[in-house]
Amino acid sequence: MKLIIEYVKKYKVTYIGVVLVFIVGIILGICVTFKISNNEKIEIKDYIQTSMNSLKENQMDKQIIFKQTFMNNIKFLIIVWILGCTVIAGFTIYILMIYKGFLLGYIITAILSIFGIKQGINFLFPILILQNIIFLPIIFLLATSGIRMNKGIIKKEINIKYELIRHCIIMIIAIIFNIIISYLEAYLSTFMLNFL
Repeated sequence: MKLIIEYVKKYKVTYIGVVLVFIVGIILGICVTFKISNNEKIEIKDYIQTSMNSLKENQMDKQIIFKQTFMNNIKFLIIVWILGCTVIAGFTIYILMIYKGFLLGYIITAILSIFGIKQGINFLFPILILQNIIFLPIIFLLATSGIRMNKGIIKKEINIKYELIRHCIIMIIAIIFNIIISYLEAYLSTFMLNFL
């Protein structure tokens, strides 16, 4: 953990840049949500309620939710990791961060505007917000690692072998956190369905 904190301090400018780009994505997602029509809100609400009813009826167990969450997260992590090993990392990783922020901003704002603040937070907190509080710093760390490696390769001022090993270690840490987060979401989702 100490190494991670030192790494973030060392490359805080890049880390802050990744976070700011992510925040821009959230703002874009919020702005788009405010422009959706009432018919679209009704469709989104129907979709969410149909999905929740389907989960309740099929008694979706923790293993299925764990697997789905893990696979969704690991795909994103692998894309960020692979891009970090290429010369196009800087540009593409920033676009991915905007995309991830956009989705988060859109989903949170849409659910809050459709279900209201109280019911929306009850729905979002156990699944979406709690997961992202833990997972987003890891994504930012992996994205920062990829961007730093990319800059070093382009400027030819790094030991590529050392940077690749460091990038792989950060990916392993991200995978470990993904397992924890996926289990947490699976547990909270099945628990939450009993109260909705």
